[in-house]
Amino acid sequence: MNANCEIIEDLLPLYADGVSSAQSRKAVEQHMLECEKCRNAFAQAQAMPAVHIAPQQPAKEKAVKNVFRKIRMRWLASVLAVAVVIGLLFLGWNQYHSRGIHYTNIHEYKMGKQFMQLLSEGKYEKAYKHMDIAGLKEAWLKHWFDEAKLTNLEADGLAKFCEYGEKLEEAGGIGHYEYIGISMSGVDDDGKDVYRLEFKASICGKLQIFHIDVCDDGIRRFGGGGSFLDDPLAQFSIWTEYLWQDYAGCYFDPELKTYVYYEE
Repeated sequence: MNANCEIIEDLLPLYADGVSSAQSRKAVEQHMLECEKCRNAFAQAQAMPAVHIAPQQPAKEKAVKNVFRKIRMRWLASVLAVAVVIGLLFLGWNQYHSRGIHYTNIHEYKMGKQFMQLLSEGKYEKAYKHMDIAGLKEAWLKHWFDEAKLTNLEADGLAKFCEYGEKLEEAGGIGHYEYIGISMSGVDDDGKDVYRLEFKASICGKLQIFHIDVCDDGIRRFGGGGSFLDDPLAQFSIWTEYLWQDYAGCYFDPELKTYVYYEE
């Protein structure tokens, strides 16, 4: 490569971009008329796509952004930590005063809320899974029936629960509800604490107080006001009574105010 070619190659980028001086442009054009090598170099340069290189972010700007990112993350972590501490203090305060939601009843609180939500959605089969059927069976074995009689208790209970749940649903069901509070209801025969959750709910189009008694093993009882003679909620609430009557072979006569057995 002679000196003229080296000079022309240095000028080619300026010539291609149209920013060379008039003298340089004339020199490049005259040279390429005589030099095939430089003509080829110019043609190849024209065929290659332009490469755009994004300007690098200044190191100072990057450092500032990293600092702010760290500050933001630490701030969020601090807010979360404060929220957790406040929650723990709230539970601890309630535990000390034996009121509201606290450490020893938070499981029952969650279970009762889930049960209420399922009832309000008309999902009775799923709600039934929260019932303490094992506790019911234990009580019935102790006082009423033998093991053979209760072989299909869980399936029979589901059918009866859904039967009266559907009757409640046909009458309007449980609509909007509002949690009121939780309190100690008592202790069962096994020494387990039973808690009562109370709700204000729209039931069959009327506002009522609805309560749920729950222990660590599940829902024990639930209900509201009304008479079991004509109130769908009251009838649903005593579904275990109707199941007991099926097993015992009897029904309750409201006029006689006693059980009437089919075999008698």
